[in-house]
Parts: sequence; C-alpha cells; structure tokens
Amino acid sequence: MEQKKLRKSKNNVQIKHLRLACRHVEEMTKENITKNHAIRILELFTDVYAKLYMGGSATPHHISQVKLWSKEARKLQNRYPKAKPQNHFRVEHGTPRREFASMVLNLYKENKLNEKTINALVNRYWKLAVITLQEDKRLNRIARSKMFNTPEERWSEAGIKF
Repeated sequence: MEQKKLRKSKNNVQIKHLRLACRHVEEMTKENITKNHAIRILELFTDVYAKLYMGGSATPHHISQVKLWSKEARKLQNRYPKAKPQNHFRVEHGTPRREFASMVLNLYKENKLNEKTINALVNRYWKLAVITLQEDKRLNRIARSKMFNTPEERWSEAGIKF
C-alpha cells in the first residue's frame, strides 16, 4: 500500500520563522520597545513549533490534548467529570513560555539556532501538564519566574505530584 506524503502547511512554524521572530525581538528592543512586548511573537512561535514537533496541532492548548495530569487534577476530574475546565484546571508549561523563548533567542544570538538545537531544547524543556487552579496559585508563588533544570524540578518545587 502506497503511503501518502503529508504536506506541511505554510503556516507551520519552521526554523526560518523562528529566526525571523528572533530578529524581530532584536530590532524591536533596539527601538526601545521593552523585551516584554518584543518577545511575544517569539513566545507564540516557539510554543507552536514545540507543540507541532511533539505531535500536537497548532490549535490553542486544551486539557483534552494533554496527557500528563497532576494527581490532584486527575482526582478532581474523577470527582467532577462534567466540570468546566476553565473553572478547575490549567494547561501549564513546564518551562514558562518566556524562559523557553529566551533560550531560543540565545541560540539565535550564538548563531546556533537550527533544527537539531531547537529539537533538543523542546525535548528537554517543553512539557505541558494539566494542573488544578490551586496548584497553579502555588506555582505562581513559588516558581513562576525562576528557571529550573527541568520542568519536573519546577513542578516538584511547588509540590505538584504526577
């Protein structure tokens, strides 16, 4: 049986798009735009790239697409199976999007941004998990803006168990 070749959509984020977004960050900051604003497109592009690389779609994150659930989130879902996700759960990035985008920007500045390096970064740092809103509050207090060696270390610091 002949296997079909899947064509990539022109909207899939590719390495050339990541480089363009990195250049955008540099140009915007040179024009006195804060990094907070300048890096937002790169955050989006790195997130979409990682999600597609890991086998997901480019659609916004939803709890139904995430395999890793905290013990508390799973317990809550079992207790209230018809609960609205936005009232109880959050899709959490193991490495904050800003930190992840900054790592990609650093690769770009070192002229090392390529498929091999970005995929290694995705494999090590880009993980999604479903957590409860209470766990998210703890994470915000304890580990929101701090960089960790792995997503698991960050979640552990906030007492989130899987």
